[in-house]
Amino acid sequence: MSTAKSSPPSPSGRRRPAMSRGDRQEIALLDSAERLLAEKPLSEVTIADIAAGAGLSRAAVYFYFDGKDAVVEAAIARSVLSIVDTLADRAALPGETAVESVEHILRFSFDLWRRNAPLVSAANQLLTHRPSMRMAWEDYFERCARLYATAIERDRARGVLPDTGAEPYSVAMALSWMAERSVYMLFTRAHTPQEEDELLDTLMHVIRRTIGAEEPRDAGVVEGSGS
Repeated sequence: MSTAKSSPPSPSGRRRPAMSRGDRQEIALLDSAERLLAEKPLSEVTIADIAAGAGLSRAAVYFYFDGKDAVVEAAIARSVLSIVDTLADRAALPGETAVESVEHILRFSFDLWRRNAPLVSAANQLLTHRPSMRMAWEDYFERCARLYATAIERDRARGVLPDTGAEPYSVAMALSWMAERSVYMLFTRAHTPQEEDELLDTLMHVIRRTIGAEEPRDAGVVEGSGS
Protein backbone atom coordinates (compact mmCIF):
# COMPACT_ATOMS: atom_id res chain seq x y z
CA MET A 1 0.00 0.00 0.00
CA SER A 2 1.52 3.27 -1.13
CA THR A 3 1.51 6.32 1.07
CA ALA A 4 1.30 9.83 -0.41
CA LYS A 5 3.72 12.45 0.81
CA SER A 6 2.14 15.19 2.86
CA SER A 7 1.70 18.55 1.19
CA PRO A 8 4.19 21.34 2.03
CA PRO A 9 2.95 23.88 4.53
CA SER A 10 1.22 26.97 3.17
CA PRO A 11 2.46 30.49 4.05
CA SER A 12 -0.06 30.52 6.90
CA GLY A 13 1.57 27.43 8.41
CA ARG A 14 -1.30 25.10 7.52
CA ARG A 15 -0.76 22.13 5.26
CA ARG A 16 -2.73 22.12 2.03
CA PRO A 17 -4.81 18.99 1.47
CA ALA A 18 -3.04 16.52 -0.83
CA MET A 19 -4.39 16.45 -4.38
CA SER A 20 -6.19 13.20 -5.05
CA ARG A 21 -5.44 10.90 -7.97
CA GLY A 22 -8.81 11.81 -9.42
CA ASP A 23 -8.02 15.53 -9.22
CA ARG A 24 -4.73 14.98 -11.02
CA GLN A 25 -6.41 13.00 -13.77
CA GLU A 26 -9.10 15.64 -14.30
CA ILE A 27 -6.44 18.35 -14.52
CA ALA A 28 -4.49 16.23 -17.00
CA LEU A 29 -7.59 15.94 -19.19
CA LEU A 30 -8.22 19.70 -19.11
CA ASP A 31 -4.57 20.40 -19.92
CA SER A 32 -4.75 17.94 -22.80
CA ALA A 33 -7.88 19.61 -24.21
CA GLU A 34 -6.23 23.05 -24.03
CA ARG A 35 -3.12 21.83 -25.84
CA LEU A 36 -5.17 20.16 -28.57
CA LEU A 37 -7.32 23.25 -29.16
CA ALA A 38 -4.14 25.28 -29.64
CA GLU A 39 -3.19 22.88 -32.45
CA LYS A 40 -6.49 22.25 -34.26
CA PRO A 41 -10.17 23.29 -34.29
CA LEU A 42 -12.72 21.83 -31.88
CA SER A 43 -14.36 19.78 -34.66
CA GLU A 44 -11.13 17.81 -35.16
CA VAL A 45 -10.49 17.08 -31.48
CA THR A 46 -11.64 13.63 -30.34
CA ILE A 47 -12.10 11.87 -27.02
CA ALA A 48 -9.26 9.54 -28.00
CA ASP A 49 -6.99 12.57 -28.57
CA ILE A 50 -7.84 14.05 -25.19
CA ALA A 51 -7.31 10.73 -23.42
CA ALA A 52 -3.98 10.09 -25.15
CA GLY A 53 -2.76 13.60 -24.35
CA ALA A 54 -3.51 12.99 -20.67
CA GLY A 55 -1.96 9.52 -20.66
CA LEU A 56 -5.34 7.97 -19.85
CA SER A 57 -7.84 5.64 -21.49
CA ARG A 58 -11.08 6.67 -23.21
CA ALA A 59 -12.95 5.02 -20.35
CA ALA A 60 -11.18 7.33 -17.90
CA VAL A 61 -12.46 10.37 -19.79
CA TYR A 62 -16.05 9.14 -19.53
CA PHE A 63 -15.58 8.46 -15.82
CA TYR A 64 -15.13 12.23 -15.26
CA PHE A 65 -17.04 13.79 -18.16
CA ASP A 66 -20.04 12.96 -20.33
CA GLY A 67 -18.17 13.62 -23.56
CA LYS A 68 -15.73 15.78 -25.47
CA ASP A 69 -17.78 18.96 -25.19
CA ALA A 70 -17.98 18.58 -21.42
CA VAL A 71 -14.19 18.34 -21.17
CA VAL A 72 -13.76 21.40 -23.36
CA GLU A 73 -16.38 23.35 -21.41
CA ALA A 74 -14.59 22.54 -18.16
CA ALA A 75 -11.30 23.72 -19.67
CA ILE A 76 -12.98 26.95 -20.78
CA ALA A 77 -14.49 27.46 -17.33
CA ARG A 78 -11.09 26.97 -15.70
CA SER A 79 -9.09 29.27 -17.97
CA VAL A 80 -11.56 31.78 -19.40
CA LEU A 81 -14.85 32.03 -17.54
CA SER A 82 -13.14 32.39 -14.16
CA ILE A 83 -11.24 35.43 -15.50
CA VAL A 84 -14.35 36.83 -17.17
CA ASP A 85 -16.32 36.37 -13.95
CA THR A 86 -13.76 38.36 -11.99
CA LEU A 87 -13.85 41.18 -14.54
CA ALA A 88 -17.64 41.37 -14.52
CA ASP A 89 -17.54 41.98 -10.76
CA ARG A 90 -15.05 44.85 -10.87
CA ALA A 91 -15.15 46.24 -14.42
CA ALA A 92 -16.90 49.55 -13.83
CA LEU A 93 -15.30 51.61 -11.12
CA PRO A 94 -17.52 54.22 -9.41
CA GLY A 95 -15.36 57.11 -10.61
CA GLU A 96 -15.27 56.01 -14.24
CA THR A 97 -17.36 57.61 -16.96
CA ALA A 98 -19.48 55.38 -19.18
CA VAL A 99 -16.94 55.71 -21.98
CA GLU A 100 -14.07 54.74 -19.67
CA SER A 101 -16.00 51.73 -18.38
CA VAL A 102 -16.77 50.51 -21.89
CA GLU A 103 -13.19 50.97 -23.05
CA HIS A 104 -11.92 49.16 -19.94
CA ILE A 105 -14.05 46.10 -20.70
CA LEU A 106 -13.33 46.21 -24.44
CA ARG A 107 -9.59 46.25 -23.85
CA PHE A 108 -9.99 43.31 -21.49
CA SER A 109 -11.95 41.42 -24.18
CA PHE A 110 -9.21 42.01 -26.74
CA ASP A 111 -6.57 40.83 -24.29
CA LEU A 112 -8.64 37.77 -23.40
CA TRP A 113 -8.76 36.78 -27.07
CA ARG A 114 -5.03 37.39 -27.52
CA ARG A 115 -4.18 35.12 -24.59
CA ASN A 116 -6.87 32.45 -25.01
CA ALA A 117 -8.02 32.52 -28.64
CA PRO A 118 -8.38 28.71 -29.05
CA LEU A 119 -10.50 28.39 -25.90
CA VAL A 120 -12.65 31.46 -26.55
CA SER A 121 -13.24 30.27 -30.12
CA ALA A 122 -14.25 26.84 -28.81
CA ALA A 123 -16.61 28.50 -26.33
CA ASN A 124 -18.39 30.24 -29.20
CA GLN A 125 -18.78 26.93 -31.02
CA LEU A 126 -20.33 25.34 -27.94
CA LEU A 127 -22.97 28.07 -27.56
CA THR A 128 -25.33 26.42 -30.04
CA HIS A 129 -25.61 23.06 -28.28
CA ARG A 130 -24.36 23.42 -24.70
CA PRO A 131 -27.06 25.24 -22.68
CA SER A 132 -24.74 25.64 -19.69
CA MET A 133 -22.11 27.29 -21.89
CA ARG A 134 -24.67 29.61 -23.45
CA MET A 135 -26.04 30.53 -20.03
CA ALA A 136 -22.58 31.42 -18.72
CA TRP A 137 -21.80 33.47 -21.84
CA GLU A 138 -25.10 35.35 -21.77
CA ASP A 139 -24.77 35.96 -18.04
CA TYR A 140 -21.42 37.67 -18.56
CA PHE A 141 -22.73 39.99 -21.28
CA GLU A 142 -25.86 40.76 -19.30
CA ARG A 143 -23.74 41.77 -16.32
CA CYS A 144 -21.52 43.91 -18.54
CA ALA A 145 -24.61 45.55 -20.03
CA ARG A 146 -25.91 46.38 -16.55
CA LEU A 147 -22.55 47.94 -15.71
CA TYR A 148 -22.70 50.00 -18.91
CA ALA A 149 -26.29 51.02 -18.18
CA THR A 150 -25.45 52.11 -14.63
CA ALA A 151 -22.55 54.19 -15.92
CA ILE A 152 -24.73 55.77 -18.64
CA GLU A 153 -27.43 56.66 -16.10
CA ARG A 154 -24.80 58.11 -13.76
CA ASP A 155 -23.32 60.25 -16.55
CA ARG A 156 -26.75 61.45 -17.64
CA ALA A 157 -27.54 62.50 -14.08
CA ARG A 158 -24.24 64.41 -13.90
CA GLY A 159 -24.87 66.07 -17.24
CA VAL A 160 -21.89 64.35 -18.85
CA LEU A 161 -24.14 62.57 -21.36
CA PRO A 162 -27.34 63.80 -22.99
CA ASP A 163 -30.59 61.99 -22.28
CA THR A 164 -31.36 60.58 -25.72
CA GLY A 165 -34.55 58.91 -24.51
CA ALA A 166 -33.18 55.44 -25.22
CA GLU A 167 -33.39 52.97 -22.35
CA PRO A 168 -29.79 52.56 -21.06
CA TYR A 169 -29.91 48.80 -20.53
CA SER A 170 -31.29 48.10 -24.01
CA VAL A 171 -28.62 50.31 -25.56
CA ALA A 172 -25.89 48.71 -23.47
CA MET A 173 -26.99 45.18 -24.33
CA ALA A 174 -27.06 45.93 -28.06
CA LEU A 175 -23.60 47.51 -27.88
CA SER A 176 -22.23 44.57 -25.89
CA TRP A 177 -23.30 41.99 -28.47
CA MET A 178 -22.23 44.21 -31.38
CA ALA A 179 -18.74 44.38 -29.88
CA GLU A 180 -18.69 40.66 -29.06
CA ARG A 181 -19.48 39.63 -32.66
CA SER A 182 -17.04 42.13 -34.12
CA VAL A 183 -14.20 40.93 -31.92
CA TYR A 184 -15.08 37.28 -32.64
CA MET A 185 -15.01 37.84 -36.41
CA LEU A 186 -11.59 39.49 -36.20
CA PHE A 187 -9.87 37.02 -33.89
CA THR A 188 -11.12 33.90 -35.69
CA ARG A 189 -9.19 34.84 -38.84
CA ALA A 190 -5.64 35.84 -39.60
CA HIS A 191 -5.18 39.52 -38.87
CA THR A 192 -2.62 42.14 -37.89
CA PRO A 193 -2.13 44.13 -34.66
CA GLN A 194 -3.04 47.20 -36.70
CA GLU A 195 -6.45 45.68 -37.45
CA GLU A 196 -6.98 45.13 -33.73
CA ASP A 197 -6.22 48.79 -33.02
CA GLU A 198 -8.52 49.90 -35.85
CA LEU A 199 -11.39 47.73 -34.60
CA LEU A 200 -11.04 49.03 -31.04
CA ASP A 201 -11.03 52.63 -32.32
CA THR A 202 -14.05 51.96 -34.52
CA LEU A 203 -16.03 50.29 -31.75
CA MET A 204 -15.30 53.13 -29.35
CA HIS A 205 -16.31 55.65 -32.03
CA VAL A 206 -19.65 53.87 -32.60
CA ILE A 207 -20.28 53.55 -28.86
CA ARG A 208 -19.55 57.22 -28.21
CA ARG A 209 -21.91 58.26 -31.01
CA THR A 210 -24.63 55.93 -29.74
CA ILE A 211 -24.60 57.20 -26.15
CA GLY A 212 -24.00 60.83 -27.12
CA ALA A 213 -20.46 61.15 -25.75
CA GLU A 214 -17.98 63.61 -27.23
CA GLU A 215 -15.15 62.31 -29.38
CA PRO A 216 -11.65 62.71 -27.92
CA ARG A 217 -9.71 65.64 -29.31
CA ASP A 218 -7.18 63.37 -31.04
CA ALA A 219 -9.83 61.43 -32.98
CA GLY A 220 -9.02 63.17 -36.24
CA VAL A 221 -8.26 59.90 -38.02
CA VAL A 222 -11.78 58.60 -37.48
CA GLU A 223 -13.44 61.93 -38.19
CA GLY A 224 -11.39 62.43 -41.32
CA SER A 225 -12.42 59.07 -42.72
CA GLY A 226 -15.74 60.44 -43.90
CA SER A 227 -17.78 58.49 -41.37
